[in-house]
Amino acid sequence: MVRLCVGLGLCLAVGCAKHEEAEPLEVFPVTSPGEAKALYEREYVGEVNAVQRAELRARTSGLLESVAVDEGREVKAGQLLFSFASRGLQQQVKKARATIATATAELKAAELEHANVKMLHDKQVVSPAELARVDAKVQALAAKLEEARADEGQAAINLSHAEVRAPFDGVVNRIPKKAGSMIQEGELLTTVTNASEVLVYFRVSENEYLDYAANPDERAKEVSFKLADGSALEARGVIDAVETEVDRGTGTLAFRARFPNPQRLLKHGASGKVVLHVPLQGGLTVPQKATFEIQDHVYVYALDAQNRAHAKRIVPKLRLADTFVLESGLQATDRFILEGIQKVKEGATIVARQ
Repeated sequence: MVRLCVGLGLCLAVGCAKHEEAEPLEVFPVTSPGEAKALYEREYVGEVNAVQRAELRARTSGLLESVAVDEGREVKAGQLLFSFASRGLQQQVKKARATIATATAELKAAELEHANVKMLHDKQVVSPAELARVDAKVQALAAKLEEARADEGQAAINLSHAEVRAPFDGVVNRIPKKAGSMIQEGELLTTVTNASEVLVYFRVSENEYLDYAANPDERAKEVSFKLADGSALEARGVIDAVETEVDRGTGTLAFRARFPNPQRLLKHGASGKVVLHVPLQGGLTVPQKATFEIQDHVYVYALDAQNRAHAKRIVPKLRLADTFVLESGLQATDRFILEGIQKVKEGATIVARQ
């Protein structure tokens, strides 16, 4: 009976051992650190500004007599856009010109008188006082003529204010006031924008600015632009200006990127994302899906020569879209589990699938 029990016990033990040995090991995809790309991308919210934009305001009060352009139309520099009622201003110009003619005639008469008196003075027929009187009269009339010319110039300026012309080639925006409206001086008539090029402003942190400033690579100045719908603008831009002061409140400063915009796709006031292509000097990368965190430290399950998994801490230098660029923690030849890390136990042996 004892022998039977012992024999049965041995059989059960052997059977269990065979069962444990037969249990398959977990299979996990395994990889090694990758090489970082030469460039990585940083995205910033950008504000689009037309390269030229002007608010056209009334420079005089009065009746808006005519509007010579429609909203959304292209205009050329110097093209007439708005006309104000100007009969009164035209009369002022005519009056000023008449005053000039009168002053000119009076001055010529005084100059003739002065010439005659000087001749008599030279012959000692009239006194020096008489010559001085005529000389003063000539000077007074000359000053009067200059004043009349100044008045004529001012009247011409006032008349020119009755016409509003395009300051540069561009496109007319909304026109809130129509012909026949009474307009006050300084009131907005419309805006004209030239968006053949656009300037996109975006803000970066002080640390990122220092990285940018320390990098002599010209590629760092090239940027691209993502539209509001996520699509990319075909044309590339270039950073051509950096703000000279850091905002103390936010710790950021503004960059300006210039983009060609021949099809006028980008509009003044639009928004999107500026994509800065930053050169990266070497480094190894690890997919973020292969990592896990413990108390703010990042780990991967690295494998030893026997394919046993061990949590190994890594130090990321940079977080990209779906990868970490490493500061330290892994070598190029190290292996780690790529997916399924939530199923891995410390020290467990696995089957590696490359």
